Amino acid sequence: MAPLLFARLQADVELKLRRGAWYRVVELDDLQAVLDVNRRRVSVLRAWLEIQQRPPQRWSVVSRPPGGRRTELGTQYGVCPNCRARAPLPKRPRTLECHRCEREFEVNWGEVTSVTRQ
Repeated sequence: MAPLLFARLQADVELKLRRGAWYRVVELDDLQAVLDVNRRRVSVLRAWLEIQQRPPQRWSVVSRPPGGRRTELGTQYGVCPNCRARAPLPKRPRTLECHRCEREFEVNWGEVTSVTRQ
């Protein structure tokens, strides 16, 4: 049985994947990975992904560049490791409860993903 794997985008590419969100890997070969994105299979170059054997247990932090597109999320936001919902991170909390799945996780401040594409 193949191990259960999880992946997130680590490259600045134009794909319909949320920055900082982890997705289950359905298939994997030397060049491609097929991810489960909302029950749809999405093929992505393996080189564009960070792949792990365990699901994340902390909020991913995504940072927008200065002068980037403004949203209600602000310049930094978190991505829930359980349901991929996004939430603003205004005061650098240590933990955060997700408004969608209502679960609380630590925030991974040691690993910030940058968004450079507008």
